[in-house]
Amino acid sequence: MKGLVITFRPGPDRDKPDKEGASEERAAGERPEELLQHACTLVRLCGRDSAVAAVFLALVLAGTASRLAAGSPGPAALALLPVLAASFAVSAGYAVRSRRTLLTVLAGVRGRTGAPLDPSAPWTPFGSATALDARVRDAELRRLLSAAHRCGELSWQAVAWSVATSVLFLFWTLAASMT
Repeated sequence: MKGLVITFRPGPDRDKPDKEGASEERAAGERPEELLQHACTLVRLCGRDSAVAAVFLALVLAGTASRLAAGSPGPAALALLPVLAASFAVSAGYAVRSRRTLLTVLAGVRGRTGAPLDPSAPWTPFGSATALDARVRDAELRRLLSAAHRCGELSWQAVAWSVATSVLFLFWTLAASMT
């Protein structure tokens, strides 16, 4: 993690070509292609984590609905039901926040750079006809990478809470079966 923080810290001579190769040779992990690849990898992992959380939550929801449809559970199970629902809501909230964070940052980058909303659009937006300055490009890539890290953290929290919800569901099922 320390390497990532150091990698993104701007140096005083980075953009001055007259210093001995300061802008020609970037340290490993600072090239725009590597930053973008790292961000894309993190976004893919966020999607997988969110899918795992969604599967756990769907199973809990289906199990809870089927048990409630079979009849009213006992008082112990009814007492645990709000805890189960709160855990479910927290996990779903993290998954939604992860997705919304990513979409907000992507929309901001698209708006600032003039990139098309749909890359397969047959027309070229006004802003994307010009090349981005290296500093602007690097700043936008850092924003994307930062958002990808944040989304990764949020989606991991969604998985953790969905696992906790699944464990609570097992206890709730045991409490419901005792009565």
